[in-house]
Amino acid sequence: MADPRQLRHLLQLLDDDSPVVREMVLRELASFGSTLDRELKQQGVRSSDALRQQIHILLGDRRRNHLTTAWPEWFGVSDDKEKLEAALGLLADFLSERDDTPSVKSLLDKLAQEYESSNDTKNTKSLAHFLFNVKHLRGANEADYYNPQNTNLAYVIRERSGIPISLASIYILVGHRLGLSIEGCNFPGHFLAFASEEGQTFIVDCFKGGRFLKLDDFTRLDRAARVSARDILQLQCNAETIVARVLRNLVNAYQRCGDEGNRKLMSRLLESFESIDDEEE
Repeated sequence: MADPRQLRHLLQLLDDDSPVVREMVLRELASFGSTLDRELKQQGVRSSDALRQQIHILLGDRRRNHLTTAWPEWFGVSDDKEKLEAALGLLADFLSERDDTPSVKSLLDKLAQEYESSNDTKNTKSLAHFLFNVKHLRGANEADYYNPQNTNLAYVIRERSGIPISLASIYILVGHRLGLSIEGCNFPGHFLAFASEEGQTFIVDCFKGGRFLKLDDFTRLDRAARVSARDILQLQCNAETIVARVLRNLVNAYQRCGDEGNRKLMSRLLESFESIDDEEE
């Protein structure tokens, strides 16, 4: 993070003629994240409401430009799980706002290392227990459910709270590091995971504590009464399907909170996808 004592000088350079200087200033200001307004006050820097609004607009534009520029890169990744991680990592960087936030990769690596050091054997059930009972990753409460940050894997790991698709993505990506067979299940209205264990496929509800269900048991639930086990297996999905669903969630979340700039950005990113179901969460 930049030295708070330099804030007065940085603000004077906001309107510099050089785009290189302006980008440097915005990079330094971005390093303060949500603490920027507090640091301005602590340093005795007098800033009008108009100036603070200008700073936040400029920082928002910078983040949107960076995401738009970097977005096409993940489509070229060949491995499906690495592709998923690349896309969700870009979104996490955008949503985190601060440039010094730990990367999704480093956080997932740490979870995998902690799991390996505390488990003699590796399997999908014990990984679910580790993530959702030992590390206490849990479903977001109703009041905070549509917070865009619940899609940010770095935030979800740090705050231990997320929505079904972000929790399942963490389970999938940590499992990938461990060589475990875990896939996404694009179930309508509530994203799930498939886990293979001892030659059998289970449904895993990461939002509800990593609950394991046999396919036949899942089809007997009221909400899934008309869905056959074979139909459910057809819902296994790849990285692009997961990312498209994540983006739709973000469009909805930003619309709910009135952030039109970010809603439009997520809608534009969706334009790179074709013929993928309109499902959320």
